[in-house]
This record gives sequence, structure tokens and C-alpha cells, in this order.
Amino acid sequence: MENEASRCQGRILVVDKDDWCREFLTQVIKLVGLEDFRLATSVEEALATLQECTYDLVITDFKLPDFNLLVENLRQRFPTTRFILMVHQRNQTQQITYVENMEIVIKPLCFDEMARKIREAIHQKQRFKLEEEMRRLKAEVFRLFS
Repeated sequence: MENEASRCQGRILVVDKDDWCREFLTQVIKLVGLEDFRLATSVEEALATLQECTYDLVITDFKLPDFNLLVENLRQRFPTTRFILMVHQRNQTQQITYVENMEIVIKPLCFDEMARKIREAIHQKQRFKLEEEMRRLKAEVFRLFS
């Protein structure tokens, strides 16, 4: 069991129309140690949720109607958001336009793979935030001493 200090922090949005998939991902996210997540059953619901707050990671299904609308909206408004994209067949990956910060997983989902990818995505997002803060602080120090 992980102790409190080793639990990762991050906000996750899961967008999938299938109840079983949302429930599976809920269990994975909880066991990874994350508590700040929302579930959406459609792109429309996800876009409404994005009006309320931002997310570090979005896990969604390639087969969702308006999938591209969701990705484009997030890319324009929150360019550093990370994605885990679920596809149903390996050959679907050829249909996907490359998007920075996106991992692809094949359904049926593997618990260990999803847990690893969620942890990695949240840690990468946290590292990016720290690097941005360091750049800001360096610029501030440079300005103060110039």
C-alpha cells in the first residue's frame, strides 16, 4: 500500500460512453492514488465540464462522436493537457492525427498498463509545471539583478 507522500496528485477527466469502461478506469484511478477526477459519457458533457475547471489528463475513446472536437478544444484552450486515447483495434492508430502529449492504448484495457500510463502522464504534467515555474523564477531573478 502506498503511503500518503507517494500518492500522485492530478486532475483527470474520463470520457467514455460505456459504463464498464468508466467503472474500470474509476477503480484504476483510485488505486493509483488519485481522488480528483470526473466522469463524462459524451464529448458534450466533457466540454461542459471543461467550463468549470482544467484537467491535467484526459482519458477518452477514439470512437466517441465528436472526438476531434474535444481534442481540438483542449489543444486550443489547454495545450499542455495530456491524453490517453483508447482505441479498439491496433489498425485504428493509423487513423489518428499525431497529437503532442498523447498516449494510445488498445482495448480491452490492461489494468497494469493503464495504471502505469496514468502515473506517467500525471508525473510528466507535474514536471512540466515545475519546469515552467523554474523558468519564471529565473527570469524574475535575472530581472531583479539586471
